[in-house]
Amino acid sequence: MKKIILAFMALAIVAVSCDNSNTKTESKVATEEVVVEELIEVDLIGFDDQVEQLVGKRITILGTVDHICEHGGQKMFIVSEDSDTRLKIVPDENIAAFNTELVGESIEIIGVVEEQRIDEDYLKEWEEEVREGIAEEQGEGIHVDGEGEMEHDEEGNNTEAFEKINRLREMLAESGEDHLSFYSVLCDDYKIIEVTEIEE
Repeated sequence: MKKIILAFMALAIVAVSCDNSNTKTESKVATEEVVVEELIEVDLIGFDDQVEQLVGKRITILGTVDHICEHGGQKMFIVSEDSDTRLKIVPDENIAAFNTELVGESIEIIGVVEEQRIDEDYLKEWEEEVREGIAEEQGEGIHVDGEGEMEHDEEGNNTEAFEKINRLREMLAESGEDHLSFYSVLCDDYKIIEVTEIEE
């Protein structure tokens, strides 16, 4: 009889222990907070002055679509009448590509600010790959001094690639810094803004 009572007590202890374990797990799940990333509203006017502090942050920004790359819609540039800034926008995997029909539209972009750094090591590596005839896209899409996008020649024109590398090397030397920074926004959402919405 004692053995039976002891067996029941052991089962009761195990049952209570399991029940407490489940309660703790449920309690832990219930107290976990969902972190919502802050969305920072940014203006193209003054964007260049604050861009270093915005790297890695999710922003919303308005502009007029100035250009979309016709080869796959992988790059878009937005501008503003009141600013000299021309901001490069790239689509994330969910958007995949921008439609060229967006050119001329006022648009609200939501995405994360990214920085691409170009230093001497980057340029040497790119230069070596051009010498070896490796077809790759390092340096593609860099926007320099309003000259438009820098892209590798589709026909493998090494002279043009070397000119781009040398131009970047000159800019690096002129800057007095150890690297050049080029900024873009990785877009995860956007919407066309009607003129009446902007005026309001």
